[in-house]
Amino acid sequence: MNNHIRLHNGSYAGAVDPHGAGLRSLTHNSADLIEPSSGVEGSAFAGALLAPWPNRIGDATYDFDGTQHRLPANESRRGHAIHGLAYALDWDVLETSVDRVRLGVQVPPQPGWPFRLALAVQYQVGDDGLTALLEATNTGDTRLPYGCGTHPYLVCGDGTFDDAELTLPAATRLETDERMLLTGAAPVEQINADFRTPSRIGDRFLDHCFTDIAAGEHGVSSAVLQRPGGRGVAISWGSWAPWVQVHTPVRD
Repeated sequence: MNNHIRLHNGSYAGAVDPHGAGLRSLTHNSADLIEPSSGVEGSAFAGALLAPWPNRIGDATYDFDGTQHRLPANESRRGHAIHGLAYALDWDVLETSVDRVRLGVQVPPQPGWPFRLALAVQYQVGDDGLTALLEATNTGDTRLPYGCGTHPYLVCGDGTFDDAELTLPAATRLETDERMLLTGAAPVEQINADFRTPSRIGDRFLDHCFTDIAAGEHGVSSAVLQRPGGRGVAISWGSWAPWVQVHTPVRD
C-alpha cells in the first residue's frame, strides 16, 4: 500500500489508490468501515470506482445512436463487460492535503468505446465520515453513453454477517437470470426483500439492484448496515443515483 494516498481527520482515516482512484480503506477509531483491499485485481472490485458504466453490459455488446459496439468481455465466465474502464487506469493526483485528495484521468477511445471522457474524483474525510464527488465531462465531439457507481463492501464490527440489520428505503428490486442479466422487477414485499424498515439479513443471499428509493432531507437517500448493540455504517447518495446494488457474501 506504499503508493496509496492516506487521508485523516479526527477519528476517521482512509486510503485512496491512484491506480483506478478507488477507496482502499476507511476506518473510524481504527475500526474498518469497508473491507480493505490492496487493489481491484483479485479483490472482487472492492472499493472500485465504476465508470463509464457500472454493472454488466450483456455479452459485452451495446447499441448507441444507431451503432453497435463490442467491448472486451472482462467477466469471462459470463461473457459480459463489467464495471467500466476507469478502475484499470492510472489517475493523476491533481490536489492533495491531509484530509482531501482530488484525482483526474482521461478515458481514451478504445475498442468498444470510441469516445472521449474526462473524469475527476474528490475524496474528503471530515468529522462525520467520508464524502466522495465524481465529475464527468464529455471532451469529444459526439454524444456518449455514461453511468457511474462505487463498489465498497461495508463492514460494521465483528460477528457473522447474518446477524446484521439492513435498512434500505427501496420499494422495487430488479430481477435477473442465471447470467445476471435483467429480466424484470418486483415489489420488495412480494419477494422477501423489504428493508424499508430495519430487517435482519439472516440467510438471505442478495446480489440485486434496488430502485424506487425514498429520499430524505435535501433529496439524500441512505442505506444503513447495523449490528445488534448499535455499531453500524451508513452510505448516502443523491437523487442522481436512482439505483443501488446490494450484495451479500456467499455463506456456507
